[in-house]
Amino acid sequence: MIKIRKEDGRGVSGDSRRKSDRRPGRDGAPRNFTKRPPRPESRRDAAGDHIESDEDFADKSVDVAQHRFTDISEIDTQILQLLEKRSFLIRKEGAWRKSRQKSLVDPKLEKLLRGSLDQTASDLGLDAKLARSLFTLLNQFSLADARKKFTGDGYKLAPRVEPVDAAITGPRSFRHTRMMLAMAASSGARAILAPVTMNAPNKDLAKALKQVGAPIHWDDDFIRNDGGSTLGFEGNMVFVGEDSFNFYLLLALALGHAGRCKFTGKPGLQLMDIAALNKVLPSLGARLVPMNPNNPGLPARLECGGVMDKAVTLPGSLDPDFAAALTLAAWSYPGGLTIRGLGPDARERVAEAVEVLTSCGIKAELSGDTVTVSHGIPVIEEEPLLPLSVSLCSMLMALPIMSGGSINIQGTWPASDKAMRIVKELTSLGLRIDMATENLIATKVADMPADAAITLGRDPELRPLALALALKGGAATIQGAPDDTIIELLDRMGAAYEESKDSITLKPGSKTWDGTWFSPDPVWSMGCALAAYAVPGIILENHGEVTSTWPEFWNFYNSLPSGKMKPKPVTEKNDDTRRRIKIR
Repeated sequence: MIKIRKEDGRGVSGDSRRKSDRRPGRDGAPRNFTKRPPRPESRRDAAGDHIESDEDFADKSVDVAQHRFTDISEIDTQILQLLEKRSFLIRKEGAWRKSRQKSLVDPKLEKLLRGSLDQTASDLGLDAKLARSLFTLLNQFSLADARKKFTGDGYKLAPRVEPVDAAITGPRSFRHTRMMLAMAASSGARAILAPVTMNAPNKDLAKALKQVGAPIHWDDDFIRNDGGSTLGFEGNMVFVGEDSFNFYLLLALALGHAGRCKFTGKPGLQLMDIAALNKVLPSLGARLVPMNPNNPGLPARLECGGVMDKAVTLPGSLDPDFAAALTLAAWSYPGGLTIRGLGPDARERVAEAVEVLTSCGIKAELSGDTVTVSHGIPVIEEEPLLPLSVSLCSMLMALPIMSGGSINIQGTWPASDKAMRIVKELTSLGLRIDMATENLIATKVADMPADAAITLGRDPELRPLALALALKGGAATIQGAPDDTIIELLDRMGAAYEESKDSITLKPGSKTWDGTWFSPDPVWSMGCALAAYAVPGIILENHGEVTSTWPEFWNFYNSLPSGKMKPKPVTEKNDDTRRRIKIR
C-alpha cells in the first residue's frame, strides 16, 4: 500500500522541523542529508519576537524542497513497481488465453477493470477523462514487449580498421517497396517485387493486403502479387501491424470503396491520434471512429461512401506519411484529387509517392504545397525497379570514409533531391562515387577536410550517419538542431563539444566508450557500428533489433573488410523414399 505522510498544518515557519530527517533509509541506515551551515545570529524586534532573516527562509525552502522530492520520488517508485506487477499479471492472463487460441485481452475482464478504476477515480475526485486515459496507458504497458533488465555483456563493436574491398546487394527502399506493392494489389496487376528485405513492415503490409483479397505470396527475398483481383474492404477486420505508414496506405485505399471496415494493430498504434484524421476524412465522404472509447487510436471503424471533394487542404498537424498515402491512393478516387497545405516534411514524402505514380503511368504533379493526382488505370511492370534505401545504403557508401578502400553496392540509387544531397556531401568529404544503372562504387580518394561541416545532421533520418562522420573528422560540426541521442552518445564517449542553437561542434581529443547502451532505433545501432571505426568499443544492449530490420547487416559488418558473408544455413530435405515393411 502507498503511504503518504500528511503535513501537520504548521507550514514552514517557526521551529516545525519534520521528523523525516531522522528516518532510516530503505537499507536501515540513517539518511545522510547535507549539513546546513550555522545560522546567523538571531534578530528580535522591539517586543522580543524572533525576526526571520532571508537566510533563514532560504534554508528552510531548501529543506522543504528536499523533503518534497523525497516523498514524491518514493511514491513514483512505488507506482512503477505496482505498474510492473500489474503488467505481469495482464501478460500472464494473455499467455493463458493465447494457449487456448483466444485473443490476448479478455473483453469482460477489461470492462470490469475499467469500471472499477472509473468508480475509484470518482470516489477520489479525480478527473474522469484523465483516469480513462490512464487506464489506456496502463494497458499499453501490459501489451507492449517488456524490456528486461540488461544483465549480459552486450554486443561490442570493434571493427578491423583496414581498407574495405567489398561488394553487397544493397537493401531496397522499404517505403518504395510497400507503395509499389499497394499499387499492384489495388489495381489487380501481376507484379514480382525483388529483391526485397522481408522485415516486419514489408511482411505486415503483405499480410494486410492479403486479408482484403489480394493474391499475395512471399518468400525470403521476394513478394509476388498474382493479380486478377482487386481489393475488397467491406466487412473486413484488417490487422496492420505496428507501422503507421501501413495503416495510412490501407486507410487511403479503403476510401475509394463504399461500406464499412475495421482496422486494428499492435499496441503502438492504439495511442495514435486518429481524431486528427477526421479533420480531412469528412471531405472525402468518410469518418473514422475508435472502437474502444478509451483508446484514441486503433482499433477503429471506417465508414465511407459519401460524396468526395475534388480538393482537400491538410492541417499542418497531420502526419506527413498520411499525405503520402493519400497521394498514392488518389488515382482510385472518382476524378482524382488535389491536396493542398503540404509542409516541407509532407512535401518530401509526397514526392516519393509522385515518383511511384509516375512510374505506373498515373499523371501526378507536385508544385509548391500542392499535389494533383488524376484518375486513371495504373500500368505496372511485372518486375518493377526498386531503388536502394537512402538511409541504409548511405551508411554503406560512407564505409570507405571511415576505413579507406572501396565498396560496390548493387542496386539503383534514387534520383530524389535527398539522395543527391547525400552524394554531394560524401563527395565533399573525400569520396569518389561512380554511378551506373544497376550499381554504384564508392572509393576514398582524399582525407576528410579539417573542421568539416556535416549538413546531413539537418535531416533526423541521417543523424546517425552525421555523427559517425563527425567523429571520424574529430573537429567537425554537425549542423541542425542538437539531438538528445547525439548528446547522450558524445557524453558516453567523453567527447568535448560545444552546443549551439543550430549545431554541435566537436573538439579534438581522445574519446573512449563507457558502459552499455540501449539504442532507440535500429538505424542508430547501425550508425554506432559505423562510429565504432572512430571510437571502438561501443557496446549495444539490443543489437538484435537490427536483424529484424535488415537481416544481413551484422553478417556483412562482421565480415569486413572483405565483405564475404557466411552463406545462409540450408535446411536439409529428407529424400529417403525407403519404406519400412513389417514382415509377419
